[in-house]
Amino acid sequence: MRLSKRIYKIAESVQTGDSVADIGTDHGYVPMLLIRDGRSPRAVMSDISEGSLAKAKETFELAHLSDKVSPSDFRIGDGLETLENGEVDEIIIGGLGGHTIVQILDADIDKSRSFRRLVLQPRKHSGTLRHYLYTHGWDIESESLAQEGKFACEIITAVPADADIREAPYPEDDIRWKYPEILAKADPSLASKRIEWKISSIKEEIENLRKSGKDHDALISRLKEDLEYLLLLNSKCTGI
Repeated sequence: MRLSKRIYKIAESVQTGDSVADIGTDHGYVPMLLIRDGRSPRAVMSDISEGSLAKAKETFELAHLSDKVSPSDFRIGDGLETLENGEVDEIIIGGLGGHTIVQILDADIDKSRSFRRLVLQPRKHSGTLRHYLYTHGWDIESESLAQEGKFACEIITAVPADADIREAPYPEDDIRWKYPEILAKADPSLASKRIEWKISSIKEEIENLRKSGKDHDALISRLKEDLEYLLLLNSKCTGI
């Protein structure tokens, strides 16, 4: 069974000894690794699709681990509704968009905060997710990156903060949510590739705005600020 670096990195982000629930588990690869390697004593697999749960069961059968889980560990339902408050230590939500992850967490905030830790891997809109976590009582504990195809996937771990609600230090669309400084410590080479792609994209956008013949001074000024921030962040990744 060949699994991607993303799957392994998500599993590695779980603290040893913690029970987990994998929301939107699909094939159940992450829970399988956690059980196989003895990292987690228990893994609940939840998915809205009965077909996905069937694939998860097959994964455990192929790995000869069916005896390590019970039928009640495979649950059909939406988001966190299949879980009781505090039933497991950590919640894993990977492979979904940032907006969808926010919707899952926000559907029942009390339940979301009843778990000790979140392991989140947004496919897109990670800035929206980080903004939500900050403003709704979560501290980002760590960030990591994993290569999957041409993409550098972000894995965010978060723990409950002292305050349930906090005012954001800058707007949701601020580039610092999408490219936080902590990213430079995750994996400098992968982080640099992501940042350099964005730098190139911003430079191209500025050039196109200048050629349009319209007044885009305010937008260009903001893009230049974003560019300056990214160049500084990239220098921290590369050490230049």
